[in-house]
Amino acid sequence: MAATPTCGFSAYRWIRDQLVGHGVAAEIAFMQDYKKTETKQRLFANVRAGKVRVLLGSSETMAPATSIECVCRYFMNNLI
Repeated sequence: MAATPTCGFSAYRWIRDQLVGHGVAAEIAFMQDYKKTETKQRLFANVRAGKVRVLLGSSETMAPATSIECVCRYFMNNLI
């Protein structure tokens, strides 16, 4: 995730820290870090290939044009 100075709580940072604590560090991507169409397409290819296991983004950055078509697994219950 791009280093953005923030004051207070950041949900993205909290989720990232929880995932890193469970050994998922290298497989996390943040949608807001990919601005250009070419970089988004590479990101989506990496998600489909399993190189990126967790893709985080807001409703604004992820929908409605985000179509990754991959198998997603729910694991949030293991983070808390």
